[in-house]
Amino acid sequence: MATLHSGTLPSHPGHAAQHLPLAEPLRWLARGFRDFRRAPALGIAYGLMVAVMGWLVFALGNHPYFIAAAVSGFLLLGPILGAGLIEASRAMEAGDRPTFDTSLRALSRNRSALEHFAITLLAIAAVWLLVSTWLLTATMGPVAPAVEQTLWDNTLQMMSSGQWFAWAVMGGVLAVLSFAISVIAVPLMLDRHLSAGDAMRGSLHAVSRHPVASAAWALLIVVLTAIGIATALLGLVVIYPVLGHASWHAYRALRD
Repeated sequence: MATLHSGTLPSHPGHAAQHLPLAEPLRWLARGFRDFRRAPALGIAYGLMVAVMGWLVFALGNHPYFIAAAVSGFLLLGPILGAGLIEASRAMEAGDRPTFDTSLRALSRNRSALEHFAITLLAIAAVWLLVSTWLLTATMGPVAPAVEQTLWDNTLQMMSSGQWFAWAVMGGVLAVLSFAISVIAVPLMLDRHLSAGDAMRGSLHAVSRHPVASAAWALLIVVLTAIGIATALLGLVVIYPVLGHASWHAYRALRD
């Protein structure tokens, strides 16, 4: 794929590209793995940071409020960590050899936009926390025992299948929204220096132009993340950086 210059890019993400095939996300993943292999130490460093954050969350217990708070924290930190991997793939495409230090350039290139974007995702997570609090309290009364009880008991076992379903559906709706506004938002902010608002609108437009490929990419992310969690988060040491690198290639395909 030829390198695109900012002056020749279409005004709307996904405007020029047509009919991306269902299997297209597998190509993004393969290119992400190629980038990971080109700079494995950098990728593993990011993957270890994510795994350690996950281990700390699991150490806190099984309370649904803790889970919601953990998701909130990840949504806040995820774009920041992912920006470094996207910057690394961007540098590789330009012929440079990225290091951990150079990958951090992404944080200073458009810091204000990244911060506003992270705050938006955090606000979405806060909505989930508030709604889930209301839902669980309305259906089963207070479910916030003392911290020491939560650490040793599985509060999630107190929830009925109906409560689980309602809680998961609410989380799923907000997860879809988060994906739609973020699928190429960070690369847009780094590559085109767009504001957070413009980048999120661009991401929504790309998803609307390519719903099948976008849905397949979202499903692939969910499946791989589930595999990473099922391996006691050890799998995320590789899976997370591969997905981070692949996000740059998803951007190039959805944007071109």
